Amino acid sequence: MPHHPPKRKPVPIQDQDPLKVNKRRMNQIRLKLNQAFAAIQKYVRHRSDPIQEEVEDRQKDWDTVSIDSDFVDVSEIQRRVEYVSSVKAKTIKSIRKTNEFMSRIYPQLFEYALVVGLRPKSGMGYKPYVIHKFPETLDDVIDSNVSVPLFCFPDAPEYKPPTGPVPSESYSFVLTNIDGERVYGYCRRIQPPDSSLQEVICIISPVDAFNMYNKLLDEIEKRRATSTDLAQELIAASFGRPLPKPGKVINIRTLDKKGELETLFLNRPSDVRREKVNYECLLNYLGTDKLIKVFSSLMMERRILLCSNSLSILTLATQTVHALVALLYPFSWQHIYIPILPSDMIEVCTSPTPFLIGILTSHLPQVMELEELLEEVVIVDLDKKQFVRSIGDEATLLPKKLQKALKTAINMCKIDSESETSQWLMVSEAFMRMFIEIMGHFGEHIITQQDGKKVFEKEKFLTRVSAKGIRQVLEWFTETQMFEVFMTNQREKIEWGTVDLFMSRLLDFEKEDSRDSNKGLGRKMKNFGKAIKTKLGQT
Repeated sequence: MPHHPPKRKPVPIQDQDPLKVNKRRMNQIRLKLNQAFAAIQKYVRHRSDPIQEEVEDRQKDWDTVSIDSDFVDVSEIQRRVEYVSSVKAKTIKSIRKTNEFMSRIYPQLFEYALVVGLRPKSGMGYKPYVIHKFPETLDDVIDSNVSVPLFCFPDAPEYKPPTGPVPSESYSFVLTNIDGERVYGYCRRIQPPDSSLQEVICIISPVDAFNMYNKLLDEIEKRRATSTDLAQELIAASFGRPLPKPGKVINIRTLDKKGELETLFLNRPSDVRREKVNYECLLNYLGTDKLIKVFSSLMMERRILLCSNSLSILTLATQTVHALVALLYPFSWQHIYIPILPSDMIEVCTSPTPFLIGILTSHLPQVMELEELLEEVVIVDLDKKQFVRSIGDEATLLPKKLQKALKTAINMCKIDSESETSQWLMVSEAFMRMFIEIMGHFGEHIITQQDGKKVFEKEKFLTRVSAKGIRQVLEWFTETQMFEVFMTNQREKIEWGTVDLFMSRLLDFEKEDSRDSNKGLGRKMKNFGKAIKTKLGQT
C-alpha cells in the first residue's frame, strides 16, 4: 500500500504569524467593505476624466436621484449648520489654548498624579479621598480640582466592596477647567494587597495619549502589588521625564519589584487612534440602528447622555463611551466626555457645550428635573436599547444609502466566523471607510497661496461631491469643531495628533479605486468602439 504522509493539522490562529494573519484579515475586510459600499461609491465624487463622465452621463442622472431620495429640506440643513457653527464659536477658546500648549515643549510627563481611596460615609456608601499625591506641593492644584477624586470613584455612593479577586479596570475622562483648557484624567482601579477596598491611580495630563499613559499605569499597578513605596517611586521617576513628541520614546530609570534598577520605555504613538477598544459593547447595548443614530449625533457634536442600571456600570459605560469616541477616527471628540458622572456633579448636564456622559439610571430623574437642561440633549437607555429623549431628526442626519452601507458592513461583521478580532475590527474599519468615501478627497482642495499660507477650499470640496444627500451632510459637518481641528492639523502638518492609519487606508482606497476606474473605463471604451464599428459597417 502506498504510504501517505500524515495530514498537517491547521495552525490555530493565535499561533500564526500575526503579520500574515493581519494582512489576510485586512484583505477579507477590504473585500467586504467594497461590497457594502459598492452602491454609493460611484455617486460620491465626480471623476476627473471627462471621457468617463461623458460615458456615464446618462446613467448618472438616474442614480443620483436614487441616492438622494431622502433629500433633506434646505432650511433644515441651514439650521444644522447654524448649530454646529455656534458650538465651534463657544469652544474655539479651549481648542486654541490646547493648540498653543501642544506647540510648546512640556518638561514633565504629566501634570500630577493621585492615589485615591475610599472611606465609609455615615449612613451608606463611601466617600473618595486622596491617599497620595505627587508632587507633594499640590494643595493649590487639588483645591482647584476637587472633583478629580469624585471622577476616580464616580460610583462611591453605590459602591460595594468586592467579595473576591477582581480584575483592574482602566478608564479616562476629559474636562474643561476654569481657564478653558482641557484636562485628561487616566485612571486605573486596582485591588491593593493590603486593603479590602479598591484604590484608583489617576494621572492628570493636558494631552490625549491614552495608550502611553495606560502603559505607565500597567507598570505602576505591578509595583503596587508588591508595595506602596515602589509604586510611588515610579510615579516620581516618571514625572521628571519630558513629555515625548508623537512617535517618540522616552526611557524611565526606576526600581523593579526586587528593588533593582531597570529601564522602562514609553512610546507615545504617532496616531491618535485608540487600541484595544471594545466595539462589541456598542452592538450589545445599542444595536445597529441605534448605534448609527448615536454616531450621527456625535458627528453633529450634540449633548449625549448614556444611562444604565447595570451592576457593572463602570465597565459598561467606560467601554461604550470610549468605543463611540473611537468610531469618530480620524476625527477626535473635542468636548467633555465622562464615562460615569458622579451624582454630586449632575449639574454638568446643563453645560451649553457638547458632552458625552454616562450616568446611572437612578440619577436620571434628577437630570430631567434640571431647569437648565437644554433642548438638544440626546438620552439613551443602554439597558433597554432605546432613546429616552431625542431631537427627532437622527434618522435623517446621514442619507439612507450611507446608513444602509454601514448596516451591511456591521451585519457582515456579525457573521464573521474566523475570529472575534476580525468581527470588531470590521466595525471600526466600516466607520473609517465611511469617512474615506464621503470626504477622502479633502487633500485635493488644500492649496498653497502666494504668501505661502495653506488654505482649504471648502466650496470646491463640496461641489466635487455628486450626490446631494452626502453633500448636505458635508455642508454641516465641515463646520464642526472636530473637522476644523482635523483640517488645521492637515494644513499645518502639525506633528501631534496625526492620523497615520487613516492616511494609509485612504491611499490604499485611492489605488484600488484608480485600478477599478481604469478597468471600467477600458471596458466602456471597448464597447463604445464596437458600437462605432457596427454603425460604420451599416453605412
